[in-house]
Order: sequence, then structure tokens, then C-alpha cells
Amino acid sequence: MNLRKTIKDVNLYYRYASRRIGLPGYRIHQVRLPRERLIYIPVPKNACSSTKEALHEIEFGRRFDKGRDINAPYINIHDYYKKRPKAFTGLKRIASEKEFTRFAVVRDPVRRLVSCYRNRVVDLGDLSINPKSLEKYGLDKTPDINTFVLNLKMYQKANKSIEHHSRPQGAFFGGTLDYLDKIFTMDELDKLQDFLKTYRPSLRFLSQKSGGTSYSVSDLSDEALKYAINFYRQDYRLLARY
Repeated sequence: MNLRKTIKDVNLYYRYASRRIGLPGYRIHQVRLPRERLIYIPVPKNACSSTKEALHEIEFGRRFDKGRDINAPYINIHDYYKKRPKAFTGLKRIASEKEFTRFAVVRDPVRRLVSCYRNRVVDLGDLSINPKSLEKYGLDKTPDINTFVLNLKMYQKANKSIEHHSRPQGAFFGGTLDYLDKIFTMDELDKLQDFLKTYRPSLRFLSQKSGGTSYSVSDLSDEALKYAINFYRQDYRLLARY
């Protein structure tokens, strides 16, 4: 049993490392439901948690519960899906799997960045996790939204969570949407729920994160807005249709 776990862990670390260095066969993270022939490409801040919870219920008939198996070292639903077999794949492979319905949720890039600031910086305090890294780059530990946006590249370098949640959407898709069969916007989550209910009619799609602080694009200065639009210019080209 220990040998099997060791082999599994080595394979997991290899997949993580391969993705980190950008090997073509591991660049895309997928949530794969073989029986339902479903593949979801998750993007943080795009109803990611709710969709993963729904897919777990479709596959297993219950919501994810990290306490259900004390021997399973899963921190949360995201950790669980990253540790599943075939969690990382390449663009060529996923584009060839036409027997699967491949779907994703997309979002206006600047609104997504504002959501990242509200949730990860203000409400969850991600910047407090590694203050020494912020000091290294001379960054404010509690930036206002404009300071955060105008120094986004540096905050990404200083904090892994911020980098992950503000990374351009194109990076999660492999730079193209051509292989996706269904694409939902954040204004179409009711349609996403209806789509997932075809696999499990009793499904209850979890609501989006609510509460906490409230920020919008209107809180950005002209300078910060222009910076953000330019920062995500490739995403705006990729998502222009949406």
C-alpha cells in the first residue's frame, strides 16, 4: 500500500512540475467525468468552485466532503480535482477528444480582476500570507484597488495565490477556445445550471460567493482601468465574441 501511494505521489509531483515548466502535454487543467463524457476547463474567479461542486455531485451523488475520508489529503474541492488522474492535459489531446462535451465559463477580464481584489486581497487577506515577499518588492500589504491594479505584475510575482487568481484566462485554455463545445458567461450561470441538470436533475447549483466587501469597475481610476485593459488585451481578443 505504501509503495502504491509513493508511486502515486511521484506521478502527481511529476504532473505538477510538468505544468509549472509549461510542457505542452500538461498545460491545461481539466475536470474529467468519464462516465458522463464531460470535460470542464476551470478558470479561477469564473464560478469555479460552484461548478466543481456541481460536477462532484453529478459524478458521485453527493457534495465534496474532505472529512469523509480521513486518509485522503484533500484541502478542498480544488485540491481534490488537481490530484485526480489525468487532471492535466495538453491542447492536442483535449482537442481530439470529440466524444466528450468540453465546456467552460468565461468572464470580462477587468471585472474578473476586480473580483480577485475583492475576494483574495480584501476579504481573504492573501497578501498577509507571505509579507516578506511583499517587502522584497516594496509592495503595500494593504493596497487600495488602484494601487493593486497598477502594480499587478509585481503582486503576481510576490504572491502565488494572486498570480493564480489573476492569471489571464487564455493561459488556462491553452490560448484558444476552438476545442470547447459550450462556453457560458457569468451572466449565463442559469443556462450552465440547466445544462448540468441534464446529467443530474436534482442538482442544486451553488450560488456565487456573496457578502464581504463590494467593488466594481467604477472604483478604478482612469489610469488603472487603462492599465488593466492593456494587461488583459490578449484575453479581450480571445473573448471578444463573449
